[in-house]
Amino acid sequence: MMKVRKMWGVLLVAVALIMGSCSKESEEPMPDPKFEWTTAVATDVPVFVVPDTQVEIAYAAEHVQSVKTESLPAGWSATVDQDARKIEISATADAETKATLTVTVAGAGGKNLSQKVELYCLNAFDDPAGVFVLNEGNMTTENGSLTWISPEGYVVADAYKTVNGTELGNVAQDMAFCNGKVYIISQNGNKNPNGTVFENDGMLVVADAHTLKRTAAYTTDDLQGLDWPTHIAVLDEQHLYIRDNAGIYRFDPTAKSLTFVTGSDGAPKSRFVTMGGKAYTFKSGYLSKILELSTESDAVTSISFPYSIPCMINRVLGIQGADDGRMWVMTSTSTTVGSGQIAIGKFNLSDRSMIQRRIGVEPAVGSSGEAFAAYGNNLYYADGVTVYCLPFDESEDLKADSGLEAEQWMVDLSALDKNAGIRYNGLGVHPKSGRVYINTLKSYALFGQNQIWGFDFATSTEAPAVKYENYTHFPAGFYFPAGRQ
Repeated sequence: MMKVRKMWGVLLVAVALIMGSCSKESEEPMPDPKFEWTTAVATDVPVFVVPDTQVEIAYAAEHVQSVKTESLPAGWSATVDQDARKIEISATADAETKATLTVTVAGAGGKNLSQKVELYCLNAFDDPAGVFVLNEGNMTTENGSLTWISPEGYVVADAYKTVNGTELGNVAQDMAFCNGKVYIISQNGNKNPNGTVFENDGMLVVADAHTLKRTAAYTTDDLQGLDWPTHIAVLDEQHLYIRDNAGIYRFDPTAKSLTFVTGSDGAPKSRFVTMGGKAYTFKSGYLSKILELSTESDAVTSISFPYSIPCMINRVLGIQGADDGRMWVMTSTSTTVGSGQIAIGKFNLSDRSMIQRRIGVEPAVGSSGEAFAAYGNNLYYADGVTVYCLPFDESEDLKADSGLEAEQWMVDLSALDKNAGIRYNGLGVHPKSGRVYINTLKSYALFGQNQIWGFDFATSTEAPAVKYENYTHFPAGFYFPAGRQ
């Protein structure tokens, strides 16, 4: 009997020890939850979401009971797939542009984590504060593209492809705004001169200016007869003017017809000026003149420059519309590039009067045909990567040479960045803010190293207000939704 009692005592002690051990183990705290994004999520740039498309953000998690999202603004939705460990995000076309996704992670031990991700809906490309950079692309290997700089300064490298899933034509050259649409012309469309066929949306693309969604596209075959088109102006749905090596054609998209504009032969490789319901370009030479296009006729109206002016006009470098309805004209007294006196004039199209001021450099025009840019009475131009400004004084009693004294040196970009080797095509000025934009490349061979500069010269000439690196591919120029249309 004593042996039995002893055995029960040993068993009870053993059970007590085991129970004590289990109790201690149950008191050990659960590990803290772990949560991280496996999809790259930048801290300084939001996640871009195209309306009515789904974006997935994947994550990794340990020691987690649940992953939930807080409510989003109207038009936004987020769904957690905990089995697949991802969050699916979408937005409608009328959603608020910006939203914050807040993710709450509940740990198995009761501890919670919180993560925030900034979201940005790409549902508005016509904000007056935005900026477009049209890129030619490499002629032999790639299509054109359209870079978008949002009002907040976010950059979408190819906004057109992001929205549409397809690409612009090879060697995109110019774009125009009219009646809520964007028109983009490319030199080669879907086939370059070497016979290489590209997969893209063709030679002329039309998109909704607000959403950037393609509404129409015309291939090289649709525009047969055009020889390397470079620039476009649009007055209405039936009057699209396209400049090529022969001159200017009017394209009617409804009929898909091309009509040569009489008197436009030899029109220069230069951007049109569109104002007052008409489009303007020029002819350069000893009898230089402005060419006016209107919906009333398929022939140009020639507007001659005055003969009695200080700096005779034997070559036109470029034109820009002025805020008061007159026209800025940059000219040379010589027909030879690199010689003669360079002047900027303010030309009255009605009475054909002109006020001129001389400048000390001859800007390289480039393939875009943009020799200078205007903001109010400030004219900006560049000699290489050095930028100048002429504050234009309209006083009638001043001599043309007074411009030389007024010309202001603004900045040498190569002094700020050794990779700013060359300026590629023209500069631009935002019509609302006055910010001056310039594109530079390290070199033609190293075009992948490039810079978009934005200067607020009234604030500083020593440092840019913004600078974006390595986004462009042979940029054709800057375009602004707030510009004259």
